[in-house]
Amino acid sequence: MEANKDDQEIDVAKIMERIREDIQSRKSNAICSETKADVGAPSEMERDFNYINANWQIQNSSYFISSHRPVIGKPLVKMRELVHGEVRRYVDPVIFRQIEFNASTVRLLNESKRRFDGLDKTIEVRLEKTLDQWRRETLLETMMEMERTKTEMEGVVGEKVRSVVAARNESRLKSEPSDHVNYFVFEERFRGSREDIKTRQTEFVRFFELCKNVLDIGCGRGEFLELLKEKGIGARGVDIDEDMVAYCRSRDLNVEKIDAITYLEGIEDQSLDGIFLDQVVEHLEPEYLVKLLNLSNKKLMHGNFIVAETVNPLSLFSLVSFYIDLSHKRPLHPDTLEFILESAGFKEVQAEFLAPVPEDKRLMKMGIEEGMDDRFCRLIDIYNRNIEKLNNSLYGPQDYVVIGKK
Repeated sequence: MEANKDDQEIDVAKIMERIREDIQSRKSNAICSETKADVGAPSEMERDFNYINANWQIQNSSYFISSHRPVIGKPLVKMRELVHGEVRRYVDPVIFRQIEFNASTVRLLNESKRRFDGLDKTIEVRLEKTLDQWRRETLLETMMEMERTKTEMEGVVGEKVRSVVAARNESRLKSEPSDHVNYFVFEERFRGSREDIKTRQTEFVRFFELCKNVLDIGCGRGEFLELLKEKGIGARGVDIDEDMVAYCRSRDLNVEKIDAITYLEGIEDQSLDGIFLDQVVEHLEPEYLVKLLNLSNKKLMHGNFIVAETVNPLSLFSLVSFYIDLSHKRPLHPDTLEFILESAGFKEVQAEFLAPVPEDKRLMKMGIEEGMDDRFCRLIDIYNRNIEKLNNSLYGPQDYVVIGKK
């Protein structure tokens, strides 16, 4: 019986070592094992677990005593049963304890395996989550870096394109005979830099807040479109100058080369929520201007604004420079532009004067000093009031804007 006990004895330390080795082996060879043909075959550890689960019960319940001898068979059976019964009195307690030990060991091993498998799965899940998070963060960081690089490259390329366009126009103006004035180069020289124009136009943005479809008629170099874009306001421009349109597109602005009336006739009524004209109306013939403003009223949504800025003819300072631009038709008196807007159906029409002439270019007033007599002070006061009137006529605001509401 001792030999039988030794044969059935289980080396727990060895099996636990096999469990750890198997887990480590599965982790390191998980990818490779999936490609093997025998991927479904049980491992050595699994075979050991199957064996101890099937053979932990060592009691032989199928044993029975018999004899093949015909004469003395029955006495032999009786004697063997007596001997067997006496042996079991001593052996059965040992066998029972061994069975209990085997059962406890098997239960502990099965529970350990279950926990190891669960721990292995938890580690895999957590590792996968960690790797997934790392991949997402790395991907996001890479995309942000690519976007920054793209923005930088667009800025560099855009500036190069604009420089090439400006240089081409300047070169064309100097070297190529032409039957028309290059208006792009003209504005660069006489109207002022884009930054100066954007600064002056900033105050008009307030009329188009929260708008999504503003039309800039005669958008030129796109200063106002750029201002609206920076504020998140949807806008597009139209212009008939090819160089202006090319320049605006190089700055990623939505601009179309088309006549303003043709464009307005091609869109739905009440589809615009803002219209802007900056230094445009003075380029138009009266009939064209009237038709343009009537169409503008038809295409504008109710409650929205049209803003038209132009040269102030009440200022001689501005009027002197008016005909530098050969494309100017005639200056418009503020009252005239107000009347045309009202006739087109706009409400709450009002004019505001802009761009005052710097003080150092206006006529100087005389100062009253201490000790002067009253009569002389009155003469100085009359003189200064006359100077103010002259200043208003000669050096009044350079521009004005008329605002109308649909």
